[in-house]
Amino acid sequence: MTDRPNGEIEAELERLENGLRQLKIQYDMFFAGAIPKQPLELRAALDRVIKRYTNAPLRKYAHRFHFSSLAARYNSFSELWAKTLKGMEEGNRTAAPALQDRTPPDAEQVLVRCRIHDVVEEQETLKLLHARFLAARRKAEGNGTKISFESFLRGVSVQAERLRESSGCGLVELRLVVHEGKVLLKARPSR
Repeated sequence: MTDRPNGEIEAELERLENGLRQLKIQYDMFFAGAIPKQPLELRAALDRVIKRYTNAPLRKYAHRFHFSSLAARYNSFSELWAKTLKGMEEGNRTAAPALQDRTPPDAEQVLVRCRIHDVVEEQETLKLLHARFLAARRKAEGNGTKISFESFLRGVSVQAERLRESSGCGLVELRLVVHEGKVLLKARPSR
């Protein structure tokens, strides 16, 4: 593991970070009821990568630091997911405190957040966001209107490009929110 070229290690750490982001989104969607089962395959894949790097120390300090921060995030998310699952098994239908909405009733309620860099490369994440968007619209508005994924993707792409041009940001944060009974997809620059 430590004999790998720096570029390969950096690429794998980047994949780990993206996978962790995707896993969090999928678990948020699972707990919200948008997807029927836990993302166990993705979680197992990330778990294998983390165990591999835990057992084979990295030479460069920057790589060790990056990996340690990702592993700490993964562990804290794992604890949160375990507590939430335990609560669900015990019949508690409310989300864990970190997943509960803490906003006043008249404010926006954020359902899902995700950060994207490239709309084309991150279509799997956007497919999950699209499914959550449609489910939230049905629940909040009673609206059965279907928006195709292609149309959704074009809208996100246009919004992301405008933000990149106006702010110079590399990452765009997409937020699925409910405001005054309407489900909206909002974008803003991400730091």
